[in-house]
Amino acid sequence: MPLNHIADPSAEAEPFLDALADLCDHYGVTAESKYAELPDPANRVHYLTAGEGPPLLLLHGLNSTAHVWIPLFDALTDHFTVYAPDRPGRGLSTAVDYRETGFREFGVEYVADFLDSLGIDETAVMGNSLGGFQSLTLALDRPERVNRLCLVGAPGGLSRSIPLLFRVLDLPFVGQWLFGAIEPETVSEARTAHRRINAEDDSALPDSYFEPGLVTEGLPGQRESLWSLMEVLGSFRGMAPEFDLRDDLESVEVPTRFVWGTEDYFWKPEVGRPTVERMPNAELVVLDDHGHMPWLEPGDSATESAVGFLTDS
Repeated sequence: MPLNHIADPSAEAEPFLDALADLCDHYGVTAESKYAELPDPANRVHYLTAGEGPPLLLLHGLNSTAHVWIPLFDALTDHFTVYAPDRPGRGLSTAVDYRETGFREFGVEYVADFLDSLGIDETAVMGNSLGGFQSLTLALDRPERVNRLCLVGAPGGLSRSIPLLFRVLDLPFVGQWLFGAIEPETVSEARTAHRRINAEDDSALPDSYFEPGLVTEGLPGQRESLWSLMEVLGSFRGMAPEFDLRDDLESVEVPTRFVWGTEDYFWKPEVGRPTVERMPNAELVVLDDHGHMPWLEPGDSATESAVGFLTDS
């Protein structure tokens, strides 16, 4: 079985688990689907785990789930036991109203609780996009929990500017209508959205990569939770001030690598370079013709850069 999972009482979960199993099968990955019971409001967090070795925490971006890391599992699981949670409100994790919890503090709190539930004191962390923001704030707010940090794709926190599409999504009435209108319903539509935002070239990705993302949008509370998070992240003017980490990151001493594509949809590498240069133990690796999720592009450049850094003792 490519995906071993505990019995889930929810009938809605079965299509999502089936889609995860198909994706694991494509990549020849054997993983486990599990749940961590956490304090409210996170409550129940679903996660994927695989491999042997020291822990590695994988934190996904805004509009995705833990499935986006499965293409990397084969490269990681020879070195690490990987733990990839669905952020509350995504995948099979409990839906959360972020207007009530906020995100910065809660994003660190539930991750710390998640690590506690696994008996993990400290871990290497890899994050993408909003998961990159979480990774950085975990290193800032709970530095004792992080021993190595890798940001793949532009992380949140290094600029307050956002692309026009995301600014329009924050407009009253118009934004919520657009949010519903752009939800992909087919693999073809999901591929188009992926090329627009996440990658320059989707030719390495099978159709099964897109199925978990399509299924998750129909799970109870998913769209509502995602919209609530969009509301707290910023406005038409850009990211909210509390999501600007640039001045704080000079205090992060943990070894850190940023793996950043020249074609990143959100921010180009030059946006982050000044912050990286002020961090005492950080480096920037720039990949030509790579997008916002660089490990999903054809070739091994992003994977080798990330795994090489994480395994460097």
